[in-house]
Amino acid sequence: MTQLAQSVPIAADHTAEIARLNDAARAGSLPTSRTVFTRALADILAGDAEDVGTRQASLMLGQAALRRLINETPIEPGNDPHGERDFGVVEFEGHKIFWKIDVYANDGTFSWGSEMPWDAQQSFRVVTIMLASDW
Repeated sequence: MTQLAQSVPIAADHTAEIARLNDAARAGSLPTSRTVFTRALADILAGDAEDVGTRQASLMLGQAALRRLINETPIEPGNDPHGERDFGVVEFEGHKIFWKIDVYANDGTFSWGSEMPWDAQQSFRVVTIMLASDW
């Protein structure tokens, strides 16, 4: 009599899909994501102009330039141990900048951690861009 091999379910590896969604969130092209710049970084990007319109324009230009830099800068392997492309470091105008992506359940509760981060309908991403000193 032969013994049948016991069937053990193997969890599917969703790393590639998580990385793809994280890339889209970082680029600003994923509808189920938001980007947050910390206050200290936003103040630097806005500059010293006293005119509100000028500060707003400077902030928008700075944010766009920083996002381009983040998207064009390769992620160091040491910052991506799981291959999900959810953290990186860049230098911008003499400042060390961190960016990170957190994934929440897309149920309106902002409960920590989506059970299905590979599913854009079941998850919500927040891209936080900050000065390294904000960490």
